[in-house]
Formats: sequence, structure tokens, C-alpha cells
Amino acid sequence: MSDKEILMEVKDLVTRFYTEDGVVKALEGVTFSLYKGETLALVGETGCGKSVTALSILRLLGMSGKTLKGEVLFYDEESKKRLGMTGKGPIEILKLESKQMLKIRGFGMSMITQDPMTSLNPVYTVGEQLLEVIELHKGMSGDEAKKEALRLIEDVELTPPEEIFKKYPHQLSGGQRQRIVISISLAAEPALIFADEPTTALDVTIQARVLELMQELKEKFQTSLILITHNLGIVAETSDRICVMYAGRVVEVADKFTLFKRPLHPYSQGLIAAVPVVTEKRDRLSYIGGTVPNLIHPPSGCRFHPRCPYATDICKEKMPELKPVETEDHLVECWHMDEVLKDLEEKGGVC
Repeated sequence: MSDKEILMEVKDLVTRFYTEDGVVKALEGVTFSLYKGETLALVGETGCGKSVTALSILRLLGMSGKTLKGEVLFYDEESKKRLGMTGKGPIEILKLESKQMLKIRGFGMSMITQDPMTSLNPVYTVGEQLLEVIELHKGMSGDEAKKEALRLIEDVELTPPEEIFKKYPHQLSGGQRQRIVISISLAAEPALIFADEPTTALDVTIQARVLELMQELKEKFQTSLILITHNLGIVAETSDRICVMYAGRVVEVADKFTLFKRPLHPYSQGLIAAVPVVTEKRDRLSYIGGTVPNLIHPPSGCRFHPRCPYATDICKEKMPELKPVETEDHLVECWHMDEVLKDLEEKGGVC
């Protein structure tokens, strides 16, 4: 992957939420890159910062949220043209004005949200909601815009498109609504789509087809995808690379084959060990001891140290850096890689 062209770089992203209970330190130095045409998965337990990372990049944090530090560099030439930018260099997303961000959202980046039941406006037909995006970002109107909307409905395998176009969200099933949400996100053919738990609310029999459809459309429109999920089965099927997040930090980055075969961060090892394997008989399922920390009062140093079997005093005092281990493309944030690698070798080199 490293020889591919970078679409986006996220550097040292720090996000806070200001609540009545205190300041939630949601992201603390999140760093990763995304290549053009790839599917990057953000994985981790609930509350680790996956969705907040996407909302920080899209600048949709709401009144209580604020990104205090960091850079989001977006290397999309079509978005630069839309903004009237000339010269070389990326778009610095966090420095854009609000009006400029409106042009980026939908056209350069879009999002498939978690719940298809609430993602669509109940008082407008799905056709009207598709037309709004098409007219805003593609400059079409009238019959031309409607023809494009019908094509998008067909692309997500909903038929007959003319009937679906006229329906309100409550007249569609959960799977149909999720497909409409996908079609809206693809309407302006963005360079990047965030898919935030896109199959959580769907029946198991529909999930597989929706994921397959997303991959087909991603390839058709040459779109990059950031998949946000805690379901490692989905990750194994659909992703190219994986970012493991814990308590607002990226703790490991690797391609999916490396991460599933040879995870190096103790948290990644715990996540993968906890996945049930149908071919193995176990008396008890594996689990990671302890709980995700309260990010109003996060642990000092490495945020995983209260749950980590390798933790020592330095883990409690100082945050480790995300750096290459074994290969340039395998990044890990841990003070005790020597001990971890030694233990892995004693197990035959595989987790």
C-alpha cells in the first residue's frame, strides 16, 4: 500500500467535548493516513473515538465539541477546483471557512451514518432528498436531476426506481432505507466516504449484501472508504488496512492480514483473541479485563496501561509514540515491544 497515492493525512488530532460533568478528552493525538481507492477500517470498543474521528474530520461535532489541535490534509484535486484553489498542496480541512466546508461535504467527503431509521428526513420523499444533493453538488435540475436520482436508486438495486422515488422513508424497510442512505452519500461521487457502522440496524441476511454492494459501488466510483465498526468479521471481509483505536488514540496500524495473524499491541491481541472461532472448542471465551476508561478523567501515560499485562511505571508516566515495528507499514504504540515480540516467538510467531 505504501507505494499508492495518499488521499488524506490526519495528524495529531485532538478533540474535546465540553459537558456539564466535565471536559471529555475524546481524541488525544489521532494520526493515520488513507490511500486513494483503499478501505481503511477504524476498529475498537464502544467509546474509543471511531465516530468522533469521522465527525472531527467532517467538522460536524456540534456546539459542545471542538477540535483543539491537529491537521487534516485532503489531497483531492476535484475538491480543490470546487473551492477555487490553485497551486500544489493539499486542502487543509481544519482551516476552511464554514461555507467552504459545505462544498466539501457531499462532494469531497460524505458519510453513511449508523442508523438508517433516523438518517432520512421523514417529511420528504426519498426522491426529494436525493434531488437536493444532486442539485446542490452536481448543478443539475429538472428532468436531468430526476434521471440521475433514478439511476442512483437503480445502482443500489432498488426497483422499480420510479416507485421508490415517490416513497417516504417510513414506507421502506430498514435495508431499503440503508440503500437510499448509501445512494445519497454517492450522489456527488465523493473521493471519500465514512461508513459508520453501516449494517448495525440491519437483519443479518441483509448485512452481507449491503456490504457487498458498498464494495461494488466503491470500485465503480473509485471512492476511498473509511469503515467504522467493532465487528471484526466485517473488517476481515472488506478492509485493506486497519487502525485499532483505544480511548481516543490509534494504538496499531497494519494491513488486515498482518493484524489478524500477528497483532502486536496488547489491546489488538485481546480484541482478536476475544473473537469466537467455530472450529475451536473453548470452555470460556477470552476477554480483556477491566473497562474502557472515563475520558473525563483518562489514565495518565498510556491509556491502556490499567488493563495491560505488560504495564510498568513508564506506561503510567509517559504516552508512547506510534512507530514502525518489524516493517515500515506496521505501526504500534507501546513501550514494551521487545517483551511482546519475545512472547510471540515463544508461541510460534502467531497470536
